[in-house]
Amino acid sequence: MNDKSLTLQQAVEQIKEEFTVTSEKLSQLTNHFTELMSIGLSKDPSENTKGLPMIPTYVTKIPTGSEYGVYLAADLGGTNFRVCSVRLNGDSTFKLDQTKSRIPEDLLEAGTSEELFGYLAKKIDTFVKNGNHHADQIDEDKSHKLKMGFTFSYPVSQTALGAGTLLRWTKGFKIADTVGKDVVQLLQEQLDKIQSPVHVVALANDTVGTLLSHAYSTGATPNGKQGDAVIGAIFGTGTNGCYLEPIENITKLGQEYIQQLKSKGVTHMVINTEWGSFDNELKYLPTTEYDVNIDKASTNPGYHMFEKRVSGLFLGEILRQILVKLNAQGVLFPQWRSFDRLPEKLRTPFNLDSEVLSHIEIDDSSNLRETELTFNQKLRLPTTEEERLAIQQIVRAISRRSAYLAAVPLAAILMRTKALEGYHKEVEIGVDGSVVEYYPGFRSMIRHALALTPLGPDGERKIHVLIAKDGSGVGAALCASTVV
Repeated sequence: MNDKSLTLQQAVEQIKEEFTVTSEKLSQLTNHFTELMSIGLSKDPSENTKGLPMIPTYVTKIPTGSEYGVYLAADLGGTNFRVCSVRLNGDSTFKLDQTKSRIPEDLLEAGTSEELFGYLAKKIDTFVKNGNHHADQIDEDKSHKLKMGFTFSYPVSQTALGAGTLLRWTKGFKIADTVGKDVVQLLQEQLDKIQSPVHVVALANDTVGTLLSHAYSTGATPNGKQGDAVIGAIFGTGTNGCYLEPIENITKLGQEYIQQLKSKGVTHMVINTEWGSFDNELKYLPTTEYDVNIDKASTNPGYHMFEKRVSGLFLGEILRQILVKLNAQGVLFPQWRSFDRLPEKLRTPFNLDSEVLSHIEIDDSSNLRETELTFNQKLRLPTTEEERLAIQQIVRAISRRSAYLAAVPLAAILMRTKALEGYHKEVEIGVDGSVVEYYPGFRSMIRHALALTPLGPDGERKIHVLIAKDGSGVGAALCASTVV
């Protein structure tokens, strides 16, 4: 059928079909994920550039809820930087004080690493010295250093609990000389330069922090546990996950090191999967022309292909591109007959965010009045009721594809770890991120998809997907608490 002869609803039906993820596709993707996990556990990321990195974190135990003490945490997870003081009370509860700063735009593409990490060091030092945080722990000769965990939510090759080199930037950062350098060392050098009484002792990804924080918050609560905390996952601006793997299966650590760990009683290690890079080769991931366009325009073309279909950073851009395409087909916004005449906000890449989609997703107002207001406010774009009904269908197709794909790594990890074996076995997945927490129905859609994976309805019923409490802050503090 010629594009120009399409009706709006026919065009929408085509899009909905493109974005449908069947149970057969879910099974195919889940099986492929488990295959890539095995490969990733045996190969260094530098030898496995298109596969799952499966990065060892050197975190070898999960909190019980009895951890106690006061620790610093710093969190660089996007365009904001947080510094936190976390008091672990030893009973699964904690008290958190924090400050948050937006990273200046010019530092996203700074010429040198020192510019960014110098900025971070000054924010940490100001928090410690001027905010009356940890004042009783700082001695005059500065011989006592405050332990800090550093949540750094970008792909790193971790070589120890407190060391890791950056593999590549994501989320808008483009500081070339940071790649290949130890991010903990970069931060510590800047802290030392200004004589800050802070020692960065642990490096944590936000997904590792989520797992640790969730385990801590549920571990010692009387009668509060529904199951074992087995996965920590992020579904927000980006997406990623981690889980516990038996130490003998992480063969890229080397047999000598594995034996050393075993001699110390270590049985498992948390693995940061970096699943945003799942199926970078696009063997099985569903791909539309919109996905292709987004990848070409991204800062890391050819990488994080899974993330570009699932995370909040890209959902709005997928919708924007579809709207522009439908306009070019002559079935949407006919008052603007060319791309150049469309409102500038609709022509601007990444000008729509997932929050807009969340409002449209659940709009049940008369004539979709809420959607009409949203488009007027965000895009200065008037719409008809027919157009709004069509747009809502498209939004729901985009979000459902995202949630269904999000179920794939969860199902694969649960299958690999055999966490659901046994009639009385139940597991918890600690999750964090704006999409999973705030997007209407996202967790329910994930659960529906889990039942369509090889886990089946019986497996899905044993899974509890629960929002974790401040994983990036508390989790980093918990990492720091393990360092003697």
